[in-house]
Amino acid sequence: MISVICVFNNREILESCLLKSLSKEENTFDLVLVDNTEKAFSSAASALNHGAQKAKGNFLAFVHQDVVFGEKFSLTELEYQMDALPVGSIAGAAGRLNEDGVITSMTHGEPPSPAGTIRPKSPTECQTVDEVMIGVRREMFEEIMFDPLVCNGWHLYGVDFCLSAGERDYKSFVLPMDLHHRSPGYSMDDSFYEILKKVVSKHKNNYKTIYSTNGIWPTSVFKLKWMHNTEMFRNNVREIAMETQFGRKILAIRRRRFQKMRSEFGDEN
Repeated sequence: MISVICVFNNREILESCLLKSLSKEENTFDLVLVDNTEKAFSSAASALNHGAQKAKGNFLAFVHQDVVFGEKFSLTELEYQMDALPVGSIAGAAGRLNEDGVITSMTHGEPPSPAGTIRPKSPTECQTVDEVMIGVRREMFEEIMFDPLVCNGWHLYGVDFCLSAGERDYKSFVLPMDLHHRSPGYSMDDSFYEILKKVVSKHKNNYKTIYSTNGIWPTSVFKLKWMHNTEMFRNNVREIAMETQFGRKILAIRRRRFQKMRSEFGDEN
């Protein structure tokens, strides 16, 4: 049996997205909902570890509250695909192996657009998977678990989990999956970079580069700081541009071109 574990802070989103899409499931599954509407948990890692302790399934699937599983998706098929992977493997709906691009068949945002440029036709190896959906066998998760000390917020807990698994010679895979993530996935605030620095410090001796769906990050502290400062400068420029009509128009044009490019890449793969 598979356990679906979700921490939520908005019941309306949870019910209209994840729970509604799961209502079509015909076979038995275990659902573990971790209510964080009162901010009982300060990190995804601690909340999901708590949920995992309550789970009854042999397979665990950690899923965001605003995920919508499509008509072609079934938990039975997900469990079958996970069971066919090498022992200790991590499964995801999106991930990255190298500079080539994000591997996924899922869509995100409103209106929906491809979330990556490489569409997997079968389980495809990656370095890390996206936190939108993480699947793993119970015994493997109990060996590693999410790290609430390093990932003491709501970012990168899946990346850190995959890197820790890789250090134990476990592999991560992206599965072909009919899934939509309502959020566009951009949430790289200051806390993201604070957690990223701790993830880099934890894994720098075993990885020269961290490949994630949110970016490619060197494990050199100097290079990482330079990239952070560059990104902060770009964000400041965007904020200034948004204060003028001309600036908003230019940013809108760039956004449409970018979305068109992603759609074209998504259709080709």
